[in-house]
Amino acid sequence: AIFAQIQQAASVWNNVATSQVRLKFGGTTRNGVPQATPGIDVVFDDEMPPGILAQTIPSFPADLSFLNPDDPKASGPNFVPLLRARLQLRSDLASLDQASFSDSFFLTLVHEFGHALGLQHSMTSATMSTDYTRATTKAHPLADDDRAAISLLYPAPGYAGSMGSLSGRVTLGTDGVHLA
Repeated sequence: AIFAQIQQAASVWNNVATSQVRLKFGGTTRNGVPQATPGIDVVFDDEMPPGILAQTIPSFPADLSFLNPDDPKASGPNFVPLLRARLQLRSDLASLDQASFSDSFFLTLVHEFGHALGLQHSMTSATMSTDYTRATTKAHPLADDDRAAISLLYPAPGYAGSMGSLSGRVTLGTDGVHLA
């Protein structure tokens, strides 16, 4: 039943037509067996800070010099490629805080898979919002913001050309709003 929940949560991201990302279940391994290909390791481990129900820890390339705009040799993508991600869940899935049969558990998995794919928190009440501000359901686990974000990271052919642009300045009174 837990594998089914994990697979269903991963497949939510597969169902975004404007994104080419596709996740597949790769089977089970013993903890600590090194993996050499890009992927997401789902582990059950209680070594997390108190109050955290799940967390995702991405692995990045050791050399990120291609991101330095002052380096004349720096050229390449505008994003940092993920090598692997560790999606970590507590081992006690019977706790009322994170019962494995709950919608909250499923939505937490979808959220953590989003982090494993490179998405950050959003402030739009979407899946990538925090649990307390999320307005998604198991029947509709992704919001437009989630679909747009995953499509920008992993665009399906033709997606970028179909997008318009938006420009302007966000202000509060006459002052610009930081990070808006």
